[in-house]
Amino acid sequence: MAWRGWITHVTLDMSSVYKSAIRQALPHAALAVGPFHISQLANKTVADVRRRVTFEHHGRRGRADDLEYKIKGMLVRGAEKLTPAARQKLLCALADLGDGGCEIRAAWQAKELLRDVLKLSPARTGRATCRSEVSAALTRFFAYCATTGAAVPEVVTLAETISKWRDEIATAVLHGLSNAASEGINRLIKLVYRIAFGMTNVGNQLRRARYVASRKTRPLWLQSVTVNRELPVAA
Repeated sequence: MAWRGWITHVTLDMSSVYKSAIRQALPHAALAVGPFHISQLANKTVADVRRRVTFEHHGRRGRADDLEYKIKGMLVRGAEKLTPAARQKLLCALADLGDGGCEIRAAWQAKELLRDVLKLSPARTGRATCRSEVSAALTRFFAYCATTGAAVPEVVTLAETISKWRDEIATAVLHGLSNAASEGINRLIKLVYRIAFGMTNVGNQLRRARYVASRKTRPLWLQSVTVNRELPVAA
C-alpha cells in the first residue's frame, strides 16, 4: 500500500514479536523503543532486587514494617525529584540493610544511569542531541553494570536487554520519539472494558472504545444528554 511508504519511524515496546512483524511490513522504517518502556523495565529491575533481598532476609514477602519496604516508593522515583531529606533517608536505609542494601543500591544506580540516557531526548532538553552524547551515556551505563552491578543478576539481565535494543533506544532518544499517546489510548480502552465487566456486543464495544479514545477529536455538536429544566411551580 502507498501509505506504508510515508512511515519513516515506528515506536514500540521491547517485544521481539512486534519487531519482527514491523520489519516485514515496514522494512524501510526506523525502529524506536518508547522511553516509558525503558523506565518501566529499569524500575522493575529495582523492584525485583528489593523483593529478592526481602525474601532472603525474612523468608517471606515484604511487609509495611520492613525497612526495604518503607523506601520502595523512593527507589522508583527519579533521583532529581528526591528532597535532600528523602535522599538521606534512602541512602541510610540502604546502608543499614548491609549486603542486601548494596545490591538494591546497585540496581537503583543502574536505573538512574539509564534514565540519564533518556534525559538527552530533545523532547526534554529542547535542543538537538548528537549520537556521541547518547553513545557516551549508554557506555557509562554498561560500564557500571559490568563492574559494580556485575554481582547483581537482575542488573546483568537489564544490561543484556538494553544491549539488544541499543540501536532502537538511541533512535528514540535522538529524535525525541515516544508512543505515550497510543499507550494512553490503550489504557483508556482497557479501562472501559474493565468497568463494563466485559462486553458481549462487539458493536457496542467498538463504539464505547472509540468514544472514550476520541476526546480531542469528538464533534462539537456532541452535547451532554443531561438537560436542566425548571420544574413547574404549583399554584
